[in-house]
Parts: sequence; C-alpha cells; structure tokens
Amino acid sequence: MKNRIWYAVILAVVMLSASCAPLRAGEHISDEVVARKVASLLGKEFTPERITVTVLDSRLYAEMTGGVISDIRIDSMKIEALISNRESVLSDDAEALASLIGYSKGEMVMLEKDVNEYFAKNESGGFSKLVFDFLPGSFKAEGLFSADFLFKLRIRLAANGTLGLASDGINLSGVAIFIEGVKQPSFITEQIVSGVNPLIAWRDIPFKVEFKTVTIEDTRAVMSGNPKKFPGGSTAVWKK
Repeated sequence: MKNRIWYAVILAVVMLSASCAPLRAGEHISDEVVARKVASLLGKEFTPERITVTVLDSRLYAEMTGGVISDIRIDSMKIEALISNRESVLSDDAEALASLIGYSKGEMVMLEKDVNEYFAKNESGGFSKLVFDFLPGSFKAEGLFSADFLFKLRIRLAANGTLGLASDGINLSGVAIFIEGVKQPSFITEQIVSGVNPLIAWRDIPFKVEFKTVTIEDTRAVMSGNPKKFPGGSTAVWKK
C-alpha cells in the first residue's frame, strides 16, 4: 500500500513538472499567427493594396499588389522565404522582418507608367520631366537635365539602355546619353546616371531578397528569382 502511495506521488510530481516545463522556442507560435503578423508587418512596410501570406512550418510565401519601394509603386511582388526566427513576430520593431526572414527569392513587376509617375512628381539627380518608354529588352528616356557650372545649365537629354541588378539595387545599365543627337562620352554619362541610380534600392527592403534576372517587356519590367508557391499552410490576408 505504502509503495503504491509513493508511486502515485512520484507520478504526480513528474506530470506537474512536465506541464510547467518551458515551451521550446517558437513552439507556441502557430503558422496562422506567423502568417497574420507577417502580413501586418509587410503592410506597414510597403503600404500595398493587398497582401496574402501563407506559412507552413519553416516556409513562407507572400504575394503583394500595389506596394511602394523607393517611392515607386510596384505593381506586384512575390516572395518565397525560409523562416529563421519565428519569435520575431512577437516584435513590432523595424528589425522584425529582417530577423524573421532568413533567405528569400522574389519576383517584382514594375510598370512603365508608375516609373513615369514617380519622375513626374520628383526631380532626381538633376533631372526633371524624365519620361521612360519601355521596349522589349531595353528602354528609351528623355528629360531635362540641370547642372551648375559657371552658370545654370539646363539641357534636354535623350538616353537608351537597360535595367540591371547591382549591389545597391536595380540600376539603369548600359546607358548611352545623347545631347542634340550627339552621343556623350562615358565619364559624362556615368556622372549623369549616378544621380538616378539605384532606381529601386535594396536598403528600402528590410530583408535580403534574391533576384536573378531582369526582363524589360513592353510597358513593364520584371525582376525575378523564380519564387514558387507551395501547397497547404495557413493563410492570412491584409488589405489597406
């Protein structure tokens, strides 16, 4: 009888200890909670029209419509990511997304009209009234350029080139600049283009996103790292 009593006491202590044991990191944070919080954080960061986020274990997939990066409207963006620290969703600070997303592949679509709308409202690097025309594989652009030498110089430039991926962002690349039909030397071209680059800056995305290709089509440019949507998981939707 005494042995049975001691056995019952020991069993009760073991069960109580197990129930009071601390949860492992991230164990109490469900996929649904992570999806909702990531959607909210992305909404706060990029102010899009709509975001859909799906989470399954350590995998995350997000689709965004109409966000803003580097003050330019992005028509759509897709992200496939690995979650490195689920507990980051408990934070509202600016580093939460960077801590949460350890690696990601993205796809971004930028429309010609949104780039032109940005430059219609903003002077950048001495340019005003800068207008882009996206063509298959390249672009043309025209605008007014102002510079101070011994006097204020204001000239109309024409340019052609493409878009490329650089260490600081998505840049105008392979640019040739013409003044009154005359192609300008490379040192002048580089000085002028440096005032516009980067068009989209990586520093304005709070986590690292991999893009491998840039394709310019008629009226739009597509930057892609070939993200893939996976089946299943918990999904959350955020709307402006």
